[in-house]
Amino acid sequence: MSPYQYMVIALCFLANVTDGFDVVSLALAAPVLSREWTIDPAMMGALFSAAAVGLTVGAFVVAPQADRIGRRPVMIGAVACLALTLTVTGLATAIWQLLVLRFVTGIALGTLVVCLNTTVAEYASRERRNICLAVLHMGFTLGMILGSGIAALVLETIGWRSIFFAAGALNFVVFFGAIFLLGESPVFLATRRRPSDLLKLNRIGDRMRIPSLAELVSPITQSASEKAGGKMKLLLAGDLRQRTILLWVASLTYAIVGYFLMNWKPTILNNAGLSPTLAAASGMITGACGSLGHLAMGLWARKAGEGRLTAIFFACAAVTLVIFGLQPPNPIFLLAMAGITTFFVVGAYTGIFLVTVIMYPPSVQNTGMGFVVGFGRIGAIIGPMIGGFLLSAGFDRMATYFIFSAIAVIPAVTMHLANRIALRDLSSGGPAVGVSDDERAARAV
Repeated sequence: MSPYQYMVIALCFLANVTDGFDVVSLALAAPVLSREWTIDPAMMGALFSAAAVGLTVGAFVVAPQADRIGRRPVMIGAVACLALTLTVTGLATAIWQLLVLRFVTGIALGTLVVCLNTTVAEYASRERRNICLAVLHMGFTLGMILGSGIAALVLETIGWRSIFFAAGALNFVVFFGAIFLLGESPVFLATRRRPSDLLKLNRIGDRMRIPSLAELVSPITQSASEKAGGKMKLLLAGDLRQRTILLWVASLTYAIVGYFLMNWKPTILNNAGLSPTLAAASGMITGACGSLGHLAMGLWARKAGEGRLTAIFFACAAVTLVIFGLQPPNPIFLLAMAGITTFFVVGAYTGIFLVTVIMYPPSVQNTGMGFVVGFGRIGAIIGPMIGGFLLSAGFDRMATYFIFSAIAVIPAVTMHLANRIALRDLSSGGPAVGVSDDERAARAV
């Protein structure tokens, strides 16, 4: 990989750091904001939901447009939108303004997370793609930690508005970096084939230290469904149909479990006997374990097979959820199991993206990634609601975690089935998608 490729991936990493900060910005500001404006908890919940709905719209509707008009303008537009809306959020004077701004912020975030994954997957070499995607996802976790640290410094002194100003400033840094550094997707240029695209492609090739092309002699053809504008049809066509549906189910059910843990774990730990401070501090432990989960998936997935290892991580997550529910109220054991559970849940999350980027052809990669992210955002809305219903109904920790363990079995099964289909395609001469290096080598022999 050339220095330019590393620089593009570093830019995407920084963008994901700011995304992590952006996502938690309102949650960090909420305690002071709600007291200062006397906001009812139900209205605060609506503000949180506005961003979640926007994330879903961005992933389902806006991000797929990158396959049609190019990834560079969509990514730069999303970052510019974030920089502006977050800065303006710091100037808001009414609740309705916050509702609109959080919805628009969510659209930009949902769009950007899709484009970041596909851009890193394309600019990284085949051998280093998985670890580069894992590092990208670590950026989101670090952004949440960074946001928490900034909030701790400024919330009680300068005020809640400074959180959004800081988030906006970080996005402006990413915006100017993208203007000068980010190139268009080479595959998109080769597919579009406008008269000026060869020159643009060779400029990117020079920065990547790839020999220049005299002409686009090997065009990337489009299927009949794509020519008819049916990228969605392509995701559900032929051999991809079964794996696409299984991937959507895995993303939806993963997010139900993952976002339940993200939102309710401190409360459950506090109910189990941990002090509020220790329960809140658990986020540092789980954040570190989550980062290790990202790295483990990135390092091991290619050798073990992306689909297989993701299924294993989901199965281990289901087991650890049961163990967590059975743990006595001992702080050390509870925090340890919370960290181990997060390791497998977050690692499986990275695995879903690794499978997605290798399953779909580049011409519809943003569309495929957008739908995977979109179904995950639906699960992000459902998971905390289920957790709140169970806790309000009087379910104890053991019963609650048993239920979510059962839900975690679903993505384990669906990813296992998707891997079985990949192996079947491999044996019949289909693409070697989501299988291990040993299996790829066996096919080559």
